[in-house]
Amino acid sequence: MGHGHFAESVLNYITSMYLDPVRPTAWPSKRARLARALDTLGILDRLLSMRTKLATRSLMVLTYHRIADAAAVGELDADVRETDARGLAEQIKVVKQHGAFVSLPDVRRFLRGGPLPANAVMLAFDDGYRDCHDVALPILKKAGATATFFVPTAFPDAGRMFWWDRIALLLRRCQKRTLVLTYPRPIVLDLGRDPAAAKRFLLGLVKRTPGLDLARFFEELSRAVDVTLDPAEERSIATRTIMSFREVRALADAGMSVASHSHEHRVIATMTPDEALSDLGRSRRVLSDVLEEDVRTVAYPVGHQVQGPFLRVARDAGFDLGFTNATGFCMRDRADPLNVPRIAMGPEFEGPLFKALMIARP
Repeated sequence: MGHGHFAESVLNYITSMYLDPVRPTAWPSKRARLARALDTLGILDRLLSMRTKLATRSLMVLTYHRIADAAAVGELDADVRETDARGLAEQIKVVKQHGAFVSLPDVRRFLRGGPLPANAVMLAFDDGYRDCHDVALPILKKAGATATFFVPTAFPDAGRMFWWDRIALLLRRCQKRTLVLTYPRPIVLDLGRDPAAAKRFLLGLVKRTPGLDLARFFEELSRAVDVTLDPAEERSIATRTIMSFREVRALADAGMSVASHSHEHRVIATMTPDEALSDLGRSRRVLSDVLEEDVRTVAYPVGHQVQGPFLRVARDAGFDLGFTNATGFCMRDRADPLNVPRIAMGPEFEGPLFKALMIARP
């Protein structure tokens, strides 16, 4: 087999690994090993050049949350950290060399039938961590890149921690080996055996339980772990880790787009349609006032697609563009403007595997 045919075969194989309709993000360790081997041989760079010349017209949306050193996360949820400043800068460099940054207005025009640059990439940052302003923004400005920041409006300047960070902190401070909860149902967790699994279970409980009373849940969890979080400490943690509205406005003033990530960051499908309408509508009004512009874009918390009555809720709340975390690339002929797919980034995408991801686009 000639070098050209070999490179093309590898390119097709990498693409199939990312676009498997059943397991679109499967086998990270296998992909990482393959990517490292190909990068060592110089094949990834060659494949990237080939892919760039193909000038694909699909949209790739890359989603980040926290850009921080691992040590800086401390007792909070480490699983929302994708990379550090150096890693983000390297990834942006790859995109700049082999793609084209597109803004939120560019995406809106594309979905309405307008043109899109070849190999288009939209960068998205969810949740409104202060890293967005202090770490990501300077890197973006230096690279001449644009990004969209999705902010849950109940948290800036409120002195409240994100609920997933609160769960992580309470579990980190817990000295018990077994947790016994009675709400939202009787639950026994073996924290001593597998604390990571216990955390995943509790996060999933919040994400999947319809009608969950979050305040009552945290009262129950604090009792179960025998840990009380002082309000003054919570305000200090929140101020240190979550952007203020002044910083949110600074992102927009720097030429970045800012959009809704709901108000309370609750999974839309766990709410009633009326509750979801109130939450989404409030977030749109708050952001529109802060930015002094009409905000009509949302990224759904936890990234689930909206279906059935919740599609109508999103429209009734005033949104005409919505982003999910359903893994995939956006093709205009198959695009649903209220369910635009994205690719969730993670520590595994540092280095060669990020190049492989850029190659994998259709």
